[in-house]
Amino acid sequence: MRGRLVIAVVGLGLIGGSLALALKKYTEHTVWGCDISPDTLKQALEAGAVDRAGTQIHEVVNGADVVIFCLPVSRISAAVAEAAPYFKPGTVITDVASAKGCLLATVPGLVPREVTYIGGHPMAGSEQSGFTAAHAELFAGRPYILTQPERVNDEAMARLRQIITAIGAIPVVMDGEIHDMVVAQISHLPHIMAAALVNLAGSGKHSQLSLSLAAGGFRDMTRIAASNPSLWVDICLANRTQIISSLKQLQEVLQQVARNLEENDAAGLAAFLTQARKMREAFVYRQFQAVKDSGRVISQASIGRRNDEKE
Repeated sequence: MRGRLVIAVVGLGLIGGSLALALKKYTEHTVWGCDISPDTLKQALEAGAVDRAGTQIHEVVNGADVVIFCLPVSRISAAVAEAAPYFKPGTVITDVASAKGCLLATVPGLVPREVTYIGGHPMAGSEQSGFTAAHAELFAGRPYILTQPERVNDEAMARLRQIITAIGAIPVVMDGEIHDMVVAQISHLPHIMAAALVNLAGSGKHSQLSLSLAAGGFRDMTRIAASNPSLWVDICLANRTQIISSLKQLQEVLQQVARNLEENDAAGLAAFLTQARKMREAFVYRQFQAVKDSGRVISQASIGRRNDEKE
């Protein structure tokens, strides 16, 4: 496997822009960027995120060793089909979409046999969007999921794992169906719940008073409700089967809580809340250890400075 690669990033929003910045900061790879916005390309060039830029896919994928599609899930298949004639033999293509089953079913059939597709999904993000919100440390210590078709080139998988590790993320290989089930619960459902809480508080008789009094807990739980609505419509529809299943499971949990309250069942409520507390503390500790062991520890102070800069 060669040391220095040409990596094309198609779509330079929050995730694509952060990938480009991280690749330039932490690797020696050459990065080419594609975006439909000339202004975004100008920003990326000025920030040193890309070595070459273009608004047309063929301008950046032709000759690339790795192509990363950082687009809404509903646009990825069409973009791959457009780019397919320009892939060279041995090219590895991937994406960052948070729904994988639909892409694993379609993308492999759109590319030549000499090209390998491996689905990707970095478990990192923000309610902010666009290249201006991008930063090189977005992936540090975070899981980066790789999902593969039935047959995959071992060299291609090794190439992606090396890239992911180099930017400080933790590669995790899993089945696409399992991925979609898991992210429905830990990513997609929380966005729906955040939006539901805001809509509930903002639609009642005392909505203005409710929202003006909202403190840290409400703000923390609903931060992601500020995310791009069109992006999340796209994600929810792409993974709708698993989200519907998760919503039904959540309804059962909430119904049990309602029964505890109706029956004045303090023990039942205590058990519910205690279990949640223990699980929350355990997963926060595991994530801390993952960051500590990832080989690149970003200090809380540096993250705080970065957040201050974005605000």
